[in-house]
Amino acid sequence: MEIGYSGRQITITEKYTTLLDMFVLNFVNILNGMTSYVIVSGYVAILFGRSRGTEDIDILIPHMEKETFDTLHRILIEGGYDFLNAENEDRLYDMLVNRLGIRIAQKNQVIPNIELKFLKDDIDRCVLRDRLYVRIAEGDLCISPLELQIAYKLFLGSEKDIEDALYLWEIFKDHLDRDCLKSMMKQFVVRGDEYGIIL
Repeated sequence: MEIGYSGRQITITEKYTTLLDMFVLNFVNILNGMTSYVIVSGYVAILFGRSRGTEDIDILIPHMEKETFDTLHRILIEGGYDFLNAENEDRLYDMLVNRLGIRIAQKNQVIPNIELKFLKDDIDRCVLRDRLYVRIAEGDLCISPLELQIAYKLFLGSEKDIEDALYLWEIFKDHLDRDCLKSMMKQFVVRGDEYGIIL
């Protein structure tokens, strides 16, 4: 796998596209027709080759009106997806408005699933505004800025999250905005030097 980095665009070539990648691509292709989005959390590291499992893919979208959500709900149902929360579209929309995630999987499956949430705060809005565009042979994806991703994973602090942060650091350390990463780490009150993230 080869990774090229230019501005806000990352290109991955010679990547083995997994079933998980195709699940994510198919879902975001539906979103693209209706709203902007950004993928955050564990799948970001997996996309770049980190070998670990995940049950869910976290995706943030801006607030949408109920009528638009109803259309999205219908398109997803017709496209072979199920809502794992087992609620009708009114209740699902209420969950999103109340800052809860709704889970969506392919019909008759539970894993993997999408956890879809509305943006809830300034950090989420920053993530969407500064998202990166990743191109693979089968399509394009929008992901969280890597500086914020690394800092947030250190903040979460589990072994898996720290390993995600270190994996992204090792791949992209020559391309990261280090002032931005310092700022993000300060905001999340984390340090990276004990893990080898030297700024």
